[in-house]
Amino acid sequence: MNILYCFGLLQDFARLDIALHEVLGISRHQSSQWIDAGYVFVNDILAKKSRKLFKKDVINIYASRDFIKKTLEYSKSNIYLESSIKSSNAEYIKNIYIEVIAETSDYIILNKPRNLAVHPAPSIKDITLSDYLQFHKYSLSTINGEERSGIVHRLDKDTSGAILIAKNNESHKFFADMLQRRKLGRIYICIISPPLQESHIIVECFMGRNPNNRLKMAKLDKNRFPKARDSKSEFLSIAKSDNGKYELVSVRLFSGRTHQIRVHLCSLNRYIYGDSLYSPNSLSKEYKTKMLLHAVFLYFQGKVFSAKIPKDLLEFLEQNFSNYQEKLQTTLGIWQQTLIDNNDKC
Repeated sequence: MNILYCFGLLQDFARLDIALHEVLGISRHQSSQWIDAGYVFVNDILAKKSRKLFKKDVINIYASRDFIKKTLEYSKSNIYLESSIKSSNAEYIKNIYIEVIAETSDYIILNKPRNLAVHPAPSIKDITLSDYLQFHKYSLSTINGEERSGIVHRLDKDTSGAILIAKNNESHKFFADMLQRRKLGRIYICIISPPLQESHIIVECFMGRNPNNRLKMAKLDKNRFPKARDSKSEFLSIAKSDNGKYELVSVRLFSGRTHQIRVHLCSLNRYIYGDSLYSPNSLSKEYKTKMLLHAVFLYFQGKVFSAKIPKDLLEFLEQNFSNYQEKLQTTLGIWQQTLIDNNDKC
């Protein structure tokens, strides 16, 4: 679990990278890497290597518990400790509510809220689902290491909905195998614009990192990009908005590539409402909310688990769609029965 390590200086330093090197006992190269990666803040402001430091400036470093333990042993005479674990982290986790959809001795299925990353990463500075699980002392698998304890699959930070957590290594291997064989999956709903040209569309393509933007994924030519991986999604129209501008659709994934739904829609010149990364500027300017994409069902072995639709998505539907409720319930009922029937045929 990565936490904020906060300390103050007992003397002035000409540069931030020199200060970290001298007071924490790490190399200049490592201190530079951390600063460049955005791990280091001075007085709550993201800092540069050349930043001049003064006595009693407060430095925050986003780091692992192992690092904190080692640096405390080395540097206790060089700094004064503000807090080894920033209290706001614990308070923030206490205030997070995550609905438990189902729980057994082998797994727990949660309804992940939007704006919560699943596990730590260099670009993630906030509390993650992994932090939440460890803070509440859930029994978790350890196959993927401490920072990804229990994590079998993931949802994007801005995607809400059903996610499965393994409680032990045996169940983790079982679910990872099911995921690999595409026997464990999810059904999503989302708001898109403009509406699909057909009520039922299947998209298949090879996907990989966008060569022109490392933050994005893209549809790729396998001949030019040998590492591109196959992907397949099924889109089903549920209802169109009153003004004809938006559409509520359901999506079934046959593979689980990063940003798969967003890339497949982008290949159709369609975009998820609130998706500022993939949508054109003309659309993203009007988005006043986070991405309206929700994993409504998670399924395996004939079991189908439902995640309640978040408030902001329901509010958008109420404001823009008349009589969507019956169409939504009918579509979700069809999906649920289809998933159960398909399992019976396996």
